[in-house]
Amino acid sequence: MDFELNPEDKAFQKEIREFLDKECNEHVVAEVDSMLGEGPYSKELLRKMGARKLLTPTWPLEYGGRAMGHMAESIKVDEITLHHAPFPLDGVEIGNSLLMVGNEEQKKRFLPGIAKGEIEFALGYSEPNAGSDVASVQLRSVEDGDHFILNGQKIYNTEAHFSDYHWLLTRSDPNAVKKHRGLTLFMVDLKSPGITIRPLITMAGLRTNEVFYEDVKVPKANMVGEKNGGWAVLMSALYGGGGGGSLSSGTKKVIDTLVKYVLTEKRDTEDNEWIPDAMAELYIKTQVGELMGLRATGFADLKVMPLYGGGGAASRLLGGDTRRLLYKTAMQILGPYGQLAKDSKWAQLHGEILREYMDAPRWTIVHGSQEIQKLNIATRSLGLPRK
Repeated sequence: MDFELNPEDKAFQKEIREFLDKECNEHVVAEVDSMLGEGPYSKELLRKMGARKLLTPTWPLEYGGRAMGHMAESIKVDEITLHHAPFPLDGVEIGNSLLMVGNEEQKKRFLPGIAKGEIEFALGYSEPNAGSDVASVQLRSVEDGDHFILNGQKIYNTEAHFSDYHWLLTRSDPNAVKKHRGLTLFMVDLKSPGITIRPLITMAGLRTNEVFYEDVKVPKANMVGEKNGGWAVLMSALYGGGGGGSLSSGTKKVIDTLVKYVLTEKRDTEDNEWIPDAMAELYIKTQVGELMGLRATGFADLKVMPLYGGGGAASRLLGGDTRRLLYKTAMQILGPYGQLAKDSKWAQLHGEILREYMDAPRWTIVHGSQEIQKLNIATRSLGLPRK
C-alpha cells in the first residue's frame, strides 16, 4: 500500500496549512486552549473554513464537499491539531451518518449548514447509568401526534453549551425484549423549551455538560431512521466514518519538543538513564499508530474491509494509551517543574504539560472505554464470543 500523498491531497494539505497559518490567530488559540468551548473567534474561523470547503473535503459536491478521498479528512484533522484550531468533528461525523441513513429532506436541511461551519452538533449518548453500555439509555421519547415528548438526562455532552442541535439517543420502547431494539435517535434543537444545560468541569479544566429534558417536544421530521431503529443509526455514527484519523503529527511534535528539552537540560545526568528507552517506546508507538491510521484510511478509500476488521477500535485504543504514556513520561522528565501551570515564571515548556497530563485519561474513555475497545476487537475483528 502506497502511503505517499497524491497530488490532489498534497495541494489540499498546502491550502489548509497556509489558510490556518494566516487565520488561526492568538485569539483563536486562546479560546481553544481555554478548554471552555467555542467562542466568537473560533466560530468565525470555522465559518471561513466552511466558505472554502475545508471542513468537509470528503463530502459530495452538492452538500458542500470536495468529493475527495478519506486522506483529505486525515490531513484536515492533522493540520487543525498542529495549529491549535477548533475541531468541528461532531458536526462532521454526524453529517457522515446523515449521508448514510438520513432522508433527503434531512440531508438538505442540515448538511450544507454543517459544511459551511454554521451548524454544530453535540453528541447525546451517555447518561448517569449508561456510559460504555450505551444501549442502557433511559431518556424517554413518547410519540404524541406529529411530535415526540422527551424526558430524562444526559451527561458528559461536551459541546452542548455552544451547539445548535443534540444528536440524541432515546428509549422509545421500555418493554423491548432486547434493550438495543427499543431506541430511537433524534436531532433536537437545543433552544427548545424544557432543555437545561449545566456545566461539568473536568480535572483538566475542560468544560463538559449535563443536559436535562423536561417535556421537550421534538417534531417527527427530526427523527433519524425508524422508530425503535436508533441502534442501527448509532452504529453508522460510531463505525461508519471510514478514515484513519490524524497522521499523528501532534504527538510527534510533543516528542520532538521533549527530545530537544532532554538534549539541552538533562544531558550528562546519570539519574536520567531511563529516558532514552522511554522516548524510544513513545516513538515506536507513534509510528505504529500513524501506520494504523493510514492503513485504515487507505482501505476506506478502496471501500474494502481489511483482514481482522476495520481497525478503528485498535487505533483508538493505541491512541489513548500512547497519549497517556506520552504525558506521564513528560511529567517524569520535567520532575517538580511539570506540576507548574503556565502562569508560573518557573514553568517549563510553556506550562502545557500539566494540563495535557490531567486531560490524558479522558482519551482512554471517549468513544468507549479501553475495555469496550478490546471487546470490539475481540468480537468484531477476531470473531470471538462475548464473555
